[in-house]
Amino acid sequence: ISSVKKGGGKMIPGEKIFKLYDTYGFPIDFARDIAMDAGLRIDEDSFHAAMEAQRNRSKAVTMKGEAAVAIEAFGKGIIGIGKSEFVGYETLQVHTFIKGILSAETLQKGEEGDIILDKTPFYGESGGQSGDTGIIKSAGALLNVLDTKKTASDHLLHHIKFEKGTIKTGEEVACSVDEETRKSTMRNHTATHLLHKALKMVLGDHVKQSGSVVDPERLRFDFTHFTAVQPDEVRKIEDIVNEKILGDLLVRTDIMGVDEAVKTGAVALFDEKYGETVRVVSAGDFSKELCGGTHCKATGEIGPFVIVSEGSVASGIRRVEALTGKNALDYFRQKKAEIEGIKGSLKTENPSGKIEKMINEMKGMEKEIQRLKTGSAKDTISDALNEAFDLGGIKLVTLRQDGLNPNELRLLADNVRDRLGSGIIVLTSVTDGQAAIVGAVTKDLIDKYHAGDIVKNISKTAGGKGGGKPDMAQGGTRDIEKLNTALASVYDIVKNSAIS
Repeated sequence: ISSVKKGGGKMIPGEKIFKLYDTYGFPIDFARDIAMDAGLRIDEDSFHAAMEAQRNRSKAVTMKGEAAVAIEAFGKGIIGIGKSEFVGYETLQVHTFIKGILSAETLQKGEEGDIILDKTPFYGESGGQSGDTGIIKSAGALLNVLDTKKTASDHLLHHIKFEKGTIKTGEEVACSVDEETRKSTMRNHTATHLLHKALKMVLGDHVKQSGSVVDPERLRFDFTHFTAVQPDEVRKIEDIVNEKILGDLLVRTDIMGVDEAVKTGAVALFDEKYGETVRVVSAGDFSKELCGGTHCKATGEIGPFVIVSEGSVASGIRRVEALTGKNALDYFRQKKAEIEGIKGSLKTENPSGKIEKMINEMKGMEKEIQRLKTGSAKDTISDALNEAFDLGGIKLVTLRQDGLNPNELRLLADNVRDRLGSGIIVLTSVTDGQAAIVGAVTKDLIDKYHAGDIVKNISKTAGGKGGGKPDMAQGGTRDIEKLNTALASVYDIVKNSAIS
């Protein structure tokens, strides 16, 4: 904004806004509002041109990575074969014939390949929804459909594996989609629409879909939002979705022009390219979206809905993963089994109360262990004080107590300093082959001695490194033999560290 104003312009380049969207997920709606507040406009034509170029690059990669692999491998194009008529919205079974085999003229038992059908009930992976699986039969062959993909040229490729027999182009076949898998996918897809609307209701209208994955196992939904979704917000979203599921809302699909669809309030993805006519999927009066996927006939078919995770995937982009139907039920059963296991291990019907009590007891024991380890409960400090060096009228207390971590060693130094009153302290501890060194100087002596210099010199002599503030410093070494040498010379090292 500042650079545009400085140049006397009124238009923000669309490419700049697209870079913000592509890199950080920053919505164009937000950018438009900010620009208007600054008295500027966004070149939305160039923004959408950049978006279209990105989409084409993405499609090219997808084509090369999926459908084009088969084309390049066998030197055959699919454009001349012709497209399949998709009848999977109305039926899961159909009699048809094979229009093309991409891998060879014929396929035999045990081989995998890609075929194109004249008509197909198999949904091809697109719009975030996974492809259908199932079986294809002919008079003498049985094929397993492992996956179905929609190419950039809108061809539906059926990736199949032969179980028996052979097939050839032009042969009549009977197709059957795996009904359980399709229905599980439909439950997750319809639930995604309910989730999208619930997110807007709870978090705000700024929520925009940034991506989704819908398969038989779960649903994943990415959306624009700039803070973590709080636990109480997650519960509200779950409650809204489950309320609409229990309401058994009719799910209706209407086909209309894209402009007409948007006028009716249907939610469209602004970065998605639509044809002249679109499918508008409505769940009662609750949600309405442009969508080419497959859906339940009523929301009651979804079954239980539960959000299992929420987190950040990019700046300004959050991700929700959820389960529906039997998968949600299995999730609840798993959690119940875990709780029952915990109750059994703790021998209580109130595991949360028992765990809270155990945590409090553990904290108390940790404090007691720390108290014991730092020597405040025994004569360690008294012995060290009695054996202190006399450094020209200044007490130099040294103590080695192994098994302490650096934090515990600092606490021990505080305890020694409290009882010493005035003087210099050098403490060491060896744990797992690593030595920690802590030095302390009481405040009345920091004009004569610097704890950082003392620890630095001791650590250097011991083959390590160290340093710190005038009154407290820390160092360390892995060479325990050199540490012993340094401790034997600690009097001279401290004496030579005096501030001149």
